[in-house]
Amino acid sequence: MKNVSLICTVYNEEKNLDFFLKSIINQTKLPKEFIIVDGGSKDKTYGLLKELSKKYKWIKVFQEMRANISRGRNFAVEKAKNEVILVCDAGGEYKRDWIEKMIEGFNGEVSFGMDEPRITNNFQRILAKKILHKNVPGSSRNMIFLKKIWAEVGGYPEDLERAEDTLFDARIRKKGYRLSRIPEAICYWEMRKDLKEVKHQFYGYGYWDGISQRRHKILPLKYRFLVFTLLITFPVYPILKLLSLFSLGIKIDFERRYAYFFGFLRGYIKNE
Repeated sequence: MKNVSLICTVYNEEKNLDFFLKSIINQTKLPKEFIIVDGGSKDKTYGLLKELSKKYKWIKVFQEMRANISRGRNFAVEKAKNEVILVCDAGGEYKRDWIEKMIEGFNGEVSFGMDEPRITNNFQRILAKKILHKNVPGSSRNMIFLKKIWAEVGGYPEDLERAEDTLFDARIRKKGYRLSRIPEAICYWEMRKDLKEVKHQFYGYGYWDGISQRRHKILPLKYRFLVFTLLITFPVYPILKLLSLFSLGIKIDFERRYAYFFGFLRGYIKNE
């Protein structure tokens, strides 16, 4: 395996830095370099990272003001000195052998690790069963790929604030590259704490997927099928909402799916 560049983009992540960075610094195998791009944090994030980079020379910190997630990642990849790019996220806590397993399981083109939930209450336990599945690869918080593939697909789409990795992955698939899973490479990801946070999260996913579909016409089939299904079942929306009151699991499914649907419609028909 060639040398690996680990990258991450952050914004106002002061509260997450401790558990996140400890999980990276204490890895069984360290990357050749760890490039962190701050998008102009208003809290202590950037200062804490700069201090850390003085202690660990393999950690390189940059600030790109007003950079969204895509711009931050693209900036980091541009700075990376190695051909193999490993991507993480400050909201995650990574199993101690995560980097080692990602490198061992890398298929030579594009691979994903797997997400496990970080749970503090019963709501999160039920939510995790609904949205984290063993047969679904992780997102760009848990991904390894060749830099030349990133360049070939035009990098992450900087015109999207969210759902950027959905479009990035779709472009990779369209080019015919192999995407594989690495089940042993685990990222522990914190679940939203209540239904309000879940609805906000999925509304945002839908909104930016709607914009992505309108601008780029590349939406995965399963998302198009979801939107179509919710559209044709919308006439019975009040009945479904009533049924959802009898089970928290059903309520979570109902609320997140329709939050996505309403967000998608707004993003898709929005005038710009």
